[in-house]
Amino acid sequence: MEYEMKVKELDEGTNYPIDVLAGMTGLGFDTIRKLESQGKFSFKQNERGEQTVNGKQFLDWAKSVGNKIEVEKTDYTH
Repeated sequence: MEYEMKVKELDEGTNYPIDVLAGMTGLGFDTIRKLESQGKFSFKQNERGEQTVNGKQFLDWAKSVGNKIEVEKTDYTH
């Protein structure tokens, strides 16, 4: 399923902890980790030891794919 990421609120000058980035973009933690392992952007650690993603790196990658990503469809109809 193709998913359009929410990127309007992201700022190029901010380093986002993974949980914050997930909440702002609608991507899951596993998806963000998979993208990082594929070299789409890189994690850094902040002063609290959290893994973060640089906003500019993420936005540059998102723009390169038209802010769309193929994700697994989850069925919540039960």
